[in-house]
Amino acid sequence: MSAKKSVSVSNPKAESTLSGVSIGLNDFEALDRSLAEVSELITKLSPKTTFEKSLTNIVGVLSKHVQLLAHHCSSMSGAVDSVEAEIAKTDQYSRRNNVVVLGLDYKKETETHDSLTGTVAEELSTSGVRVSPSDFSACHRNGTRVKTIAQKGKQIKLPPSVTVRFYNSHKKDQVMTNYKNYSNGKPKPVRVVQSLNNHYRSLKSSISNFCKERNVGV
Repeated sequence: MSAKKSVSVSNPKAESTLSGVSIGLNDFEALDRSLAEVSELITKLSPKTTFEKSLTNIVGVLSKHVQLLAHHCSSMSGAVDSVEAEIAKTDQYSRRNNVVVLGLDYKKETETHDSLTGTVAEELSTSGVRVSPSDFSACHRNGTRVKTIAQKGKQIKLPPSVTVRFYNSHKKDQVMTNYKNYSNGKPKPVRVVQSLNNHYRSLKSSISNFCKERNVGV
């Protein structure tokens, strides 16, 4: 498995890319095998000259260095994994006051920032928690394209989601606790979820799939 690692975070302020080890373990192993073959060929030469003996020694030394490099490469891979996890953790913490609103009706021609924040506040207030646009430090659509997907033989239109950042984490937590994403066991047209970066979204998806395969409720 290659030890090359690359990670990016979606927070614009914390955007960063790690380019770790550029040579994979497979590359080192292939090089080591090639050096062993060269050494074997030189050994079969007869009679041996001083040059051939020196060359054999050089190949042996190079082979040992390749093995050491492979070991360091493996260690660096673990270090890159650790840094990647810390970046993902820090980025996710920066999203602690963020929620994503899914399925909110979108009218590109008439929607303004004020109309959007008003609509979002009204929708979130259905949780029983009084929410107003002044509770938001940011509110915006994630793109402008309306997606169409096939679901149970029907074409479903998905408007671009809305990211909302609350000033107050307590208010955000109240909304998340009280807002109902399901009605009579079925998903509502509009749903509210915690904002997750790619790392935690992938982790959540893996856990969900694991539970579905084993018929375990989450």
